[in-house]
Amino acid sequence: MKKLLLGLILLNGISLSADEYKKNQIACDGGDAKACNTLGSLYDGGYDYTEAKIYYKKACDGGNADGCANLGKRYEPKGGTKNQYVKSINLYEKSCDAGSAIGCAYLGSMYELANGLKKDYPKAIELYEKSCNAGSAIGCAYIGGMYEHGKGIKEDLLKAEEFYTKGCYGGSGLGCYNLGVMYYERKSKNDEFSVVKSLFREACSLGEILGCKNYRLLTKRYRIGEQR
Repeated sequence: MKKLLLGLILLNGISLSADEYKKNQIACDGGDAKACNTLGSLYDGGYDYTEAKIYYKKACDGGNADGCANLGKRYEPKGGTKNQYVKSINLYEKSCDAGSAIGCAYLGSMYELANGLKKDYPKAIELYEKSCNAGSAIGCAYIGGMYEHGKGIKEDLLKAEEFYTKGCYGGSGLGCYNLGVMYYERKSKNDEFSVVKSLFREACSLGEILGCKNYRLLTKRYRIGEQR
């Protein structure tokens, strides 16, 4: 068994104890695809992407739709060419068709960003809505962005805030971060900065790097103000 640090963070913010890890390992070895996906998420949260892919593939091959979606994310290149997105897109389509809410969200992002697919905002919105309604926090955060920036839909900041909030409460670091940015940009009340800080801190705890960065910046600002 590969040695792990205790309490590594999962993609949805949950951590596994040593006993829970062992139970999932035994279950995965016995053919439990959901357990394999859980282990993949554990390694993913610990930035061991090689091990994460191994377990996601086991999950996907075993019929776990979320495992296929997560495997596709690990194959997805950063700023790649059209052909380099094919493997991820195929996995997203497979997972979304099989009922994975997160798979639909990831597939929608391919249409929104034109990553390997022709840009199609209406299709992205359709997939994000399907994802969010099925309980995917990241899908809610993604559609919030469409409303905030008026992508393929009329700009509606109240709707954007609603979806960001839903995404944040569901465990999306992106949802928390974007909601924090919206509050920050209002700059209506000084006491709102405490809420912004909390949102950035939560985003950071959920793995959103920009949340960590902006939380540190706001904390520094408070300290400077207090010194004055």
